[in-house]
Amino acid sequence: MGNSIVSRIVVVLADLDVPTANVTPDTTFEAMEIDSLLLEELALRLQKSFGIEIEMGELVPEQTVAEAATVLASKGVAVA
Repeated sequence: MGNSIVSRIVVVLADLDVPTANVTPDTTFEAMEIDSLLLEELALRLQKSFGIEIEMGELVPEQTVAEAATVLASKGVAVA
């Protein structure tokens, strides 16, 4: 996937039992059938993984995985 943040998001999604075989950076959370509750669980796990704060609403179903990675990068998470 190239971007390490994207790769880490995909790993966390897999840990949440979300099928990730066909996930690309352009896949939306909505397309993966992730509801708001699961999205909040994803945010919590990413917060723990990266040591950052993710506010409610910063990750939304319409976002792509790459857009979520951009949110994390804006909080100081290293891309490489």
